[in-house]
Amino acid sequence: MHFTEQVARFRDYMPAEDRKTFLRLVERITADPEGADSYLAYTNDAVTRAAWEDCVMVHYVVTSFFVVVIEADIYDASRGFNEV
Repeated sequence: MHFTEQVARFRDYMPAEDRKTFLRLVERITADPEGADSYLAYTNDAVTRAAWEDCVMVHYVVTSFFVVVIEADIYDASRGFNEV
């Protein structure tokens, strides 16, 4: 699993509970990047996928050798919205 610089910085500054959820989601993606609990992020792109858990969403690219997280979002209306 690799992270873009922007996602790595966002991960490092996430509140502790969100970081736990994010890391749990990343572990699930790493175990099965094209699993049934993920979906294609774009209809014209077969490698960019997305998955979510609770209020954390991750967009990632599946290559022959790596899974690269390109975007991480936290959607929680009670705290406002973050996007990276």
